Amino acid sequence: MRRGKKIKINHNSEFELDLAPLLAVMVKLVPVLLLSSAFVQMMVIETELPQVVAEAIQRNDQEKTPTLVAIEVDPKEGYTIVVTKAGKENTESVPLKNGTYDLPSLHQKLVEVKKANPEVFKIELNPEAKVPYNDIVKVMDEARQAHDKTVTFPVFDPKQGKNVETKYMFPEVVFSNMMEG
Repeated sequence: MRRGKKIKINHNSEFELDLAPLLAVMVKLVPVLLLSSAFVQMMVIETELPQVVAEAIQRNDQEKTPTLVAIEVDPKEGYTIVVTKAGKENTESVPLKNGTYDLPSLHQKLVEVKKANPEVFKIELNPEAKVPYNDIVKVMDEARQAHDKTVTFPVFDPKQGKNVETKYMFPEVVFSNMMEG
């Protein structure tokens, strides 16, 4: 019978660990991680809306050519309301009054826009970079609801199969120029 040869293993031997491939991966991974990190914070403020309004917003989002309402805020010229309906653009301006924003006139124009487009609950807000945060919040407050409690807007309730009244005008605000400069 033939005996197997014993393999000798020297447990005390030293070797050099080659870290070059690991370092190469790290050198490539660090820039990728830096580029993919979020330098721009996007926030969502959740508001509770009536179920009928929330469903109307979802229906409007699913339309192929929805009516769009946009507000441009310029510290030198005031507000510009742009309504895009069926490919046609209608623009209205609310100029500055005594060098400040004319919020009551903006609110009145938005009520008129809402009455003409009761199915729209979303606006795109496009403020210039120099517009202060407080003024942006004031625009959102003016657009959210009608100040006059007697003014309501119809919204179709599919559960009841008829129009119901709501006080909300444009509760959903989207900043359209968030990724610019």
